[in-house]
Order: sequence, then structure tokens, then C-alpha cells
Amino acid sequence: MSQSIEAEPKPRVRSATKRATKGARWNNAVSGADEQYELKRQAVIAEASKAFGRHGSQNVSLDEIANALNVTKPALYYYFKSKQELIYECHELAMKIGDQVLKDAIASESTGYGRITAFMRNYISHLTDQMGAPAILHDFSAMTPADRKKITARRRKFDLQLRNIIEEGVRDGSIAPCDARLAVFWFMGAISSISQWYHADGTLTGDQVAEVFIRFLADGIRPQTACPTIS
Repeated sequence: MSQSIEAEPKPRVRSATKRATKGARWNNAVSGADEQYELKRQAVIAEASKAFGRHGSQNVSLDEIANALNVTKPALYYYFKSKQELIYECHELAMKIGDQVLKDAIASESTGYGRITAFMRNYISHLTDQMGAPAILHDFSAMTPADRKKITARRRKFDLQLRNIIEEGVRDGSIAPCDARLAVFWFMGAISSISQWYHADGTLTGDQVAEVFIRFLADGIRPQTACPTIS
């Protein structure tokens, strides 16, 4: 592409024609120069998450992310100063998604079990759809020490919120008595592992994976015995 777009672009018929043949810029996240800065920034994060998830952050360059969005590399530097900053923002996006999904689950459900299953269903759906089940979420080494500290603190807070919901479920009778800490370690570990094997073009959709995981949570893997009849 012949034209950088990070600043106030001057329209040129020739470059516009060339762009049309190469595809929509920003993966259609925005439609013109007047769109909000934040929408373009989020488009970069979403594409980077998918690319890092598919190939690993060490194997993906900013040039490749720019090409996927059909923009110039200087355009990315307008939104992110470095690849490390972009990797941090991928972690931050996953945390923001988790926070919002959990908030929605708490608001929409009245029991601990209902809230946990609503969270799992929607969180898995968002991770596999919006972010492409990014394997980058397993890699803290690519971030700066300061960024690792921030993400670790956020994850601990999130973990405590989930434990509280499990404990509420035990109290309201919707969840069997259990160690809330181990329960969260178990199902969040399972959710985190999705990025290691999930493929968007595979046999299962993200929604289908979520339903299977919820069934495992509810019933385990043992066959359900029929209730004895009374003659």
C-alpha cells in the first residue's frame, strides 16, 4: 500500500483505487478517516490476538499484522509504540472481556451455578470468536515486568471473584460443597487450554465447546443412573 493513514490523510484517487483492489482496511472495523481512534486500535488488538494465537508472538511481526489489516506498518506505530505493548493489550483485552462477561452473568442470573455457567458459556464464545482463542494468553515472558505485574494482579482479582460466586452457589444450594479455589483452578484451566487445540475451522464451534464444558461441569464424565422406581 502506498499511503500511511495514521495522520490526517489527504485523499488521492490513485491510492484509493489501489486500496480497493487489495481489500478493506482495518478488516472493516471502521469505514473512514472520521471513525473513532479507539475502534482502529481495537481492530489492531483483535487481529494481533488471532495472529499470535495461530503462530505464537515470537513468529509474528508487526508487518504481518499490518498486512492482515491492509494498512501500513507506520499506521500501527500510531496506536502502539512496540510489539511488547501490543502483546500486553492482548492480555488486557482478554481481561476486559472476562470482566464484562462476569458482570453480565451476575446481573442476569440469581444462583451461583447459573452465574458460573453463564460466564463460561459467554467467555468461551468471546475468546474463540472475537480473539481466536489466543495462545498468547499463556505467554507472560513477552511482556515487560511492569506489564506482567499489572496482568497478574488483575488475574488474581478475577480469580477471587469467581471463587466468591462458587461459594455463593454452595450457600444457595445450586453447587455442591467443594473447595472453591480448586474448582476455579479446574474450570479456568480447562478454558485456558482451549487456545492450545481450538481451530476456528475445526469440527466444533466455540459455542459447542462451551456447552460441552458446561456439561462436564454439571455432570462430570460418569453415566447418570436412573432414579429407582417404586412399585
